[in-house]
Amino acid sequence: MKEIKKEVKNPVSLNAGQTISKRILVADDNKAIRDIVSGFLKFIGYEVALAGDGIEALTIFLLNSFDLVLTDLEMPALDGLRLACHIKERSPNTPIILMTGDDRETVLEKVEQETVHSVIFKPFILEDLQMTIQGALASREREHGSVTPCP
Repeated sequence: MKEIKKEVKNPVSLNAGQTISKRILVADDNKAIRDIVSGFLKFIGYEVALAGDGIEALTIFLLNSFDLVLTDLEMPALDGLRLACHIKERSPNTPIILMTGDDRETVLEKVEQETVHSVIFKPFILEDLQMTIQGALASREREHGSVTPCP
């Protein structure tokens, strides 16, 4: 009897060839968004730590090493911009991406380029988030800009 071989296709990670997993801190006060974003990031090969607000995120950041921070803009106690400022004071080369559902013009007026690498507006497509993160990580080594002090 002849053996029939089935071709098995393994799903290819979108980060195929990545040998060292990058660490990302995700801060958002909306648990559903944290869960969706972290699940996606883990699926494509990143290590993910989660924080439910800016204070928790800053505490986690200070105790660990991260390659990138992905944070919601509007959070209680310590918002995403203040979090970004505190992180940049301690780690100027860590890219920070803001997620927000706020009005584009209002947000872009608030954002300082030295503090935030980019802004992604909710609702977003996960592939757009992936490209934004990959771009920020790729430019991480090139960024050595000055740090803007917190107000």
